[in-house]
Amino acid sequence: MPTIQNIAFEELGLRPFAETLEYQKKTRRRRQAGEIGDRVLFVEHPRVITQGRRPADEDYRVTKPELRAQGYDLEDADRGGKLTYHGPGQMVAYFILSLKDRGLGIPEFVHRVETAVIATLANFEIAAQRRDEYPGVWVKDRKIASVGFNIDREVSMNGIALNVDPDLEDFKVIVPCGIPDCEMTSMRLERGRAFSISEVLPVFKEKVLEVL
Repeated sequence: MPTIQNIAFEELGLRPFAETLEYQKKTRRRRQAGEIGDRVLFVEHPRVITQGRRPADEDYRVTKPELRAQGYDLEDADRGGKLTYHGPGQMVAYFILSLKDRGLGIPEFVHRVETAVIATLANFEIAAQRRDEYPGVWVKDRKIASVGFNIDREVSMNGIALNVDPDLEDFKVIVPCGIPDCEMTSMRLERGRAFSISEVLPVFKEKVLEVL
């Protein structure tokens, strides 16, 4: 687990969402207690629909029993927002960072993480940006990365999900993030070639260190 500029990067591989959420909570408690320093957890999830704290029953385009029958897990995400999809081919990064120690307010922290995503995409010749009315990172009017955090005692949890090369059909069972007519995209779709998470991960780590 390399540590550079007091951020540790931990790669968890493919793990169920619920298991990883518990690991995040445990890691944040350790960070709050000062037992460990800041770290970013990288993971891929099996197909899962996660729900934030805002009501979102109307955002399911397929019934919950049918989703389970199709192989989706359904989980509470312990974050703000509505429904989000995670699945193979998506690079998920969970930030367990002390905002207080880094002198960051929540808006500035979120802005910096989004900047790291945008800079990573630029490295692969994909021009991305923010949209004032919606969170996340976009390529024109297509969403390529979701962003959502939970802050407790000035330590963050949750993070970003960047669509490297997921099956975009899997997003169609929900209204992503509660955004009507939201069109999802991926690095593969934008560049017309396959990408691997192992190809993108080291670039994103570099950009995270640059912004934080």
